[in-house]
Amino acid sequence: EGASTYPCDDTYCGPFPESEPEVKAVANFLRKHRKHIRAYLSFHAYAQMLLYPYSYKYATIPNFSCVESAAYKAVNALRSVHGVQYRYGPASSTLYVSSGSSMDWAYKNGIPYTFAFELRDTGHFGFLLPEMLIKPTCTETMLAVKNITMHLLKKCP
Repeated sequence: EGASTYPCDDTYCGPFPESEPEVKAVANFLRKHRKHIRAYLSFHAYAQMLLYPYSYKYATIPNFSCVESAAYKAVNALRSVHGVQYRYGPASSTLYVSSGSSMDWAYKNGIPYTFAFELRDTGHFGFLLPEMLIKPTCTETMLAVKNITMHLLKKCP
């Protein structure tokens, strides 16, 4: 669900899993090093959300409480910089059901803490964020990333 087999669609899933060289390279790297990776973050535009598994189904992940609290702290830290509000939660219920997310793939392949940022904005500029908003977006996002990292190191097994 949430993917298309039609090549001209925005949600085209490709002819087969890991068909694109960039995807294959990331997947191979994560498979090779997964025992040493505790967190995986991906960054997208746009929607102002911090998402975590699952994307492909409505279900609660086993380590929900730790991931949820990390996301809560991260969006509060992000808001403290420029007042920008982000929603957070499981991708399927916070955004929509979609298949093929790297976040879900990483989680299912043994990386216990996975998140996807949907950066600024909420649709006014969409994928064409003005240059003047890029640095503020980076500043607030890095603070959120730092908060996720510190929370996972201090509070999560």
